[in-house]
Amino acid sequence: MHVALVYFLILLSSYLIGSIPFSWIVVKLKLGKDIRTIGSGNVGGRNVYRATESKFWAFFAGILDVCRSIAAVSIPYLLTKNLYFVNNDTMVEIFIWPEFGIYTCFALVFAGIGAIFGHNWPVYLLPGHGGRGITVVIASTLVVNPILLAFWAILWPICIIFVGYSAINYVAVTLLVGVIALFLPPIMLMGWAEYNLGLAILLFAIALVMISRQRDNFRKIKAGEAKRMRILKAIRGKSKLGDEILK
Repeated sequence: MHVALVYFLILLSSYLIGSIPFSWIVVKLKLGKDIRTIGSGNVGGRNVYRATESKFWAFFAGILDVCRSIAAVSIPYLLTKNLYFVNNDTMVEIFIWPEFGIYTCFALVFAGIGAIFGHNWPVYLLPGHGGRGITVVIASTLVVNPILLAFWAILWPICIIFVGYSAINYVAVTLLVGVIALFLPPIMLMGWAEYNLGLAILLFAIALVMISRQRDNFRKIKAGEAKRMRILKAIRGKSKLGDEILK
């Protein structure tokens, strides 16, 4: 099997898995309503909170989305792990992933891109849209390199103190982690994703897709209609951290 076809199958299967709209399912089962007609219309954990007024259901839906995104990134890779393609020069059948680390890394890149397109524009909810990609960032970095997830988790609260708006913060932190990925030393790279450029491409691609889905929030920020996250206020005990995160 040609490697390009394998990449296409990975992209398609990760898209289909990533399209499973758990936030939509949770609200539908809980309230019998379509989450796309409630609040921001976004199919994500925050809008589950707006719909159900329950932090439990919001975080439950978010956890399901993260687990689904992990599956969307990892399952296509595992299913194609032992496929092979024919080397055009030698006509020898070569197993893709065990022999060529770069193929492994970019297989995960394609899987991550498919997962975020599925999350943001799920085929099962067409016409319409899904989430904004935050859970895919968490899942993708967890699968390809947990160290990047640690950087993301450290930078997020630091940046939100200065930025204030979640829409800008998610994109900015993802781009920053993409830059960090370019310079990770070999000792910090995983065997299945050991190419810095591949990791950076994945994060930059996710950030670009996030930007396209955050445009309405950017307009609200510009118009002064968006709510700021006040993490320091929560740390001082003047508000609840969960309430600030769900703004």
